[in-house]
Amino acid sequence: MDAGIVRSQETQVATVLYTLTTLALCLGAMLFLHAAGERARIQDENRIWQALASRYLEDGDIPDSWKGPTSLRIASIELTADARAGTRLKSWSLDSLRPRDVAQFSDAADAGGQIDCLARAVYYESRSEAMVGQLAVAEVIMNRVQHSAYPDSICGVVYQGSERTTGCQFSFTCDGSTARLPRGGAWRRSQMVAEYAFLGFGLEVTRRATHYHTIAVDPVWSSHLIQTRRIGTHIFYRGATRREVNAGLVERDA
Repeated sequence: MDAGIVRSQETQVATVLYTLTTLALCLGAMLFLHAAGERARIQDENRIWQALASRYLEDGDIPDSWKGPTSLRIASIELTADARAGTRLKSWSLDSLRPRDVAQFSDAADAGGQIDCLARAVYYESRSEAMVGQLAVAEVIMNRVQHSAYPDSICGVVYQGSERTTGCQFSFTCDGSTARLPRGGAWRRSQMVAEYAFLGFGLEVTRRATHYHTIAVDPVWSSHLIQTRRIGTHIFYRGATRREVNAGLVERDA
């Protein structure tokens, strides 16, 4: 074989190997940076969760670091935490929380059921979101509970329309998602988010939003509302005031 052809083939092989090696190194660097960023995000969220949890559970870090059942009573609120069951509200006094949080619930058992509905909504609607995105979903539900146009309980809001094949307010209640039961760390964190939002400790993050949708869709109803924020993969909306409607900031209802 001609020496020039051999050298050409060797050069081509070396080029291919160099290109493959470069691509592998770039891919490895990307994976490393992603893993490092994700680890940093998780560490930041864990620090935030510890600070939040310490407001009503002295042990803090409830989502990931249970060492067995614990119980704490603060004022009239008694909470119990367990690694398998999550945090549970055992008893409370109706005057121990903000009025908007307790007006519809007569006892701790009812409150526990409402928190469970909220946790399931957070889990199925936003378990892949960062903490603020999950809190935002919970906040929308709590805002609806206080709005005259919606049911006056969390479970009523979450499962509104779920008896129909279309028209459910939250897609997970009628698209078969609940066939897979909530589990693992994502479920424990959803429970924490629900309890935190229910007890009224959270700062407002959605600017009074009562609606949201993912960035993957553009529902017709969004043109009749005022966009408030985008958080993670969700866009949030509130109802328009009469002044905003008259100013043409939203489309009028047909």
